This record gives sequence, C-alpha cells and structure tokens, in this order.
Amino acid sequence: MALTVTQRELQEPAFDKPVTLYTLENGQGLSVTLSDFGAAVWSLKAPGNDGIKDVTLTYQNPSLYIANPYFFGVTVGRCANRIGKGQFELTGRRYQLTRNDGNNHLHGGAKGLSKRFWDSWSWQVAGKVGVTFVIHSEDGDEGYPGNFKAQVSYSLDEAGDITIDYAAESDADGPINLTNHTYFNLAGSGDVLGQELTLQAGRYIAVDGELIPTGELPAVAGTAMDFLKPKAIGLEIEAVKGGYDHFWVARDHKAADPELIATLRDPKSGRTLELLSTEPGVQFYSGNFLDGAIKGGEGRALIRHGGICLEPHIHPDAINHPGFPSVLVKAHQQYTQRSIYRFSVT
Repeated sequence: MALTVTQRELQEPAFDKPVTLYTLENGQGLSVTLSDFGAAVWSLKAPGNDGIKDVTLTYQNPSLYIANPYFFGVTVGRCANRIGKGQFELTGRRYQLTRNDGNNHLHGGAKGLSKRFWDSWSWQVAGKVGVTFVIHSEDGDEGYPGNFKAQVSYSLDEAGDITIDYAAESDADGPINLTNHTYFNLAGSGDVLGQELTLQAGRYIAVDGELIPTGELPAVAGTAMDFLKPKAIGLEIEAVKGGYDHFWVARDHKAADPELIATLRDPKSGRTLELLSTEPGVQFYSGNFLDGAIKGGEGRALIRHGGICLEPHIHPDAINHPGFPSVLVKAHQQYTQRSIYRFSVT
C-alpha cells in the first residue's frame, strides 16, 4: 500500500478557530496524526503482536490541549526543559523569562510555542509523506530576546521511521533548544514499568530539589540511572526520589547525523521504538506527575507512569552552565536538529 497524507478540521468551541489535523500513514499499520496547535503529535498508532494500538498519551477531551498541563505531544521552546529562576545573562544584560514552574522557566514559558497555532501544509516526495509547521515569535515573547522563527517538519516513510526536522533562527543572540514532548506507552494501556529501556549514555545530569542542574555529571554505573543495557523501567525506579526526570548525556556535542540514543521495547507486544538524534542527550521522564485525575484517549485514566517521554535536546539550563554544550545561537544563524523515531516489531 502507498504512503498517504490526509487532512481534516476539528471544530472544537474551546479553540478560537478550527484545529487542522493531518494523518500520515505508511500502508503497513503505522500512522501518526499531527495538529497545527502546538505542532503536536495527537496520536501515533503502531502495529504489534497484539494488533494496532495507539502508543501515545492523549486527552479524551480535545479542549484540554489549550492548557495542556502535561505538554502531551507538543513542540516545546524556544528553550526546552528548565532554566533556573528563569534567568540568564547575555552581553552584560540579565534576562528574566516567564516563571511557569515554581521559581523556574519550563519548556518555553506559560504559552511558549506549544500552546499556539502554527502555519502548516502537507507534502509528499518519493518515499515520504510529511507536514511542515512554521511559527513566529516576537521580541520579548516570554522574556526571550529577538524576533524568532521556527520550522518543524514531520515525515513518515514506508519502513516505519518518523523523522522530525527542526530549524530556527532569531534576529538577536539568544538560547534556542527545541524538542518534542510526546509520551509513549508501547503497550497502549496500563503503566510502562515493565517496558524495557536502553539509553546510550554513561552519564546523567545531577539536579537539585527543583530539578535544576547542579552542573555535576555523575556516571550511571552501579546506580539506578544505569540503562546502558535493557532494563525494566520499574526495576529501580523507587530508588530515584519522585521517579525519573533527568537528562542522560550521550556525548559532549551535537552530532552531524542522527545516532542511536535510546531504545524502548514492550516485551508483551514486541513493539520497539528506537530514537536516533543529532542531540547530545535525552531527557527521560517517567510520567511521575500523572495522577489519574484526567481522562485520556478512549476514556482511559492517565495513571502515574502511564507513559514516558524521551526528549532529545541540548542539556537543560545550558545557558547558565559554561561547561555544558552551548544553546546560544547568534543573530541570523540557524539552529537545526534532526530526530528519528523508528518503529518495529520483534
């Protein structure tokens, strides 16, 4: 069967205009539905030994994407993850960003790029179908300097690769660090504690009580943070206060081409997700703040550890840590990232 891309509009009164949804299908059971609100993944269905299931977390009520307390599926930025006290200094000037996570700045701010409509269009080339999203952000938006533009393109091929290509630039120096915030549960329901994770990273970033990096990069060996070999997510999670919400360091710099950084496998269904990225590391978050209070797709409760995030990007709070890879992008220079989500069945 051929690759296809289809488009429809969702009339939801809570939004100030219709939401455009695109569905990419590879003709072999893999499909991903994307939204122009937040340049987001709204659904991702993958085949397994138990049939085809949605392997991402979604809201039963689409209007919840407006507030989106869990950042389901969205593109986050201008700067992903946390910035301590929402502050950084640049050329002698201190910038104060929106504080939307206690004392700190998280995922681009209260609205950021994830809670806005993006311009969008679908396309098809030999061997791929895709959708491109574009957004502009004015100087001072959420406290960031410069007029900013970002472009995010999703593509799907017949083999089962979903590729996300990011490009962004600003007319002023400033931090740029984008990622996608999809939650995965390869079983399609229940929790993820029995699913096996491998992270190609020998170090992680230590954090304080507010999850802000201390600057230390301990080795994972001999600790509950060691995922160098496949390990059930729940095996040692109780040894980590609050659960996993840390950044694993795969390398000290961005790579020229995507390299394998994480593998997630559900032993029962055989579904396997490999994450390849140009980024130096990945934030692994084990869904610690999900509490069952909100209903997900098909009315399922969004229970604690009901899904995990694997967010490839540059180190969190890097703008305040000279020893980390830099997130500072000079005016009119381009930021790029490529990440590949590769699905298969074993």
